[in-house]
Amino acid sequence: MLKINQKIKNKFDFLLNILVLILVILFNRTNIVYGANTNWVEVSRTTAGVQYLDRDSIDIKEKGIIELTTKYIKISPSTSKEIEENIYIMKINCLTNKFEDISVNGKKNLSAKWEDPNGDKLLDDLISDSCENV
Repeated sequence: MLKINQKIKNKFDFLLNILVLILVILFNRTNIVYGANTNWVEVSRTTAGVQYLDRDSIDIKEKGIIELTTKYIKISPSTSKEIEENIYIMKINCLTNKFEDISVNGKKNLSAKWEDPNGDKLLDDLISDSCENV
């Protein structure tokens, strides 16, 4: 009788472990990017890259400050092929024309600070275009 109970317990433990593993896999979706509801609009282009803005992501946070999602595609100047793609969530201060990247490719930037675009055409155009109707 004891052997039968032990066998049943072992099978139950095994099934319970499988169930937990399945639940962890199903609910651990931190690396999935939900991009179906984006409205990417090209804002600026240089030989170094292309800057896009998700127009539907613009959110006014406080007076003169907006938060939005952008996509930057780095291009090889020699081959004109895409090298890298990065998605940023950034805040823009439309009063000072400064920005801060608060998230890059889904990872929070805990050391984000306000920066000046320093003449970067892609950032200047993004700030100008985003702040146009704020």
